Amino acid sequence: MARRIRPSLAIGRSLPSMDANRNLSLTANEDGTVIVTNRHGTQVTIDLHGMRGLTPLEMLLAAVGSCSAVDIVELMRKQRAPVAPLAVDVEGLKDDQRMQWLRVTYHVAEEVDARKFERARSKTADDLCTVSRTLTHGCPVEHVVG
Repeated sequence: MARRIRPSLAIGRSLPSMDANRNLSLTANEDGTVIVTNRHGTQVTIDLHGMRGLTPLEMLLAAVGSCSAVDIVELMRKQRAPVAPLAVDVEGLKDDQRMQWLRVTYHVAEEVDARKFERARSKTADDLCTVSRTLTHGCPVEHVVG
């Protein structure tokens, strides 16, 4: 039976109710790997050193790039100007504490309609990619013992 540790809160305060509609289960292992499992049972290995999986920070970059890429591919398909497969690079600058900036670069063929692609890129960045918008606007992160 797991030991329950009560969260330390200011007197009179309680944790707010949080109704989540996204969740993952993770298991951290002694070898520096973390196994992430989604509700469908799909698993991904994260590795602190990047030897047996992506590092946590690389997963963040992958989340931004993949979220943006699938949105653009779908928008371009709807405009009858398909771009799949779409090559994407994500890069950024990390200081001691956090990422300072991220850049998502899309590599498109010359024959792609530039106006349609720019519209898709803009809509993705401004409205559709939840990962990118969360990073841009911030999101509270709560660490609790359960």
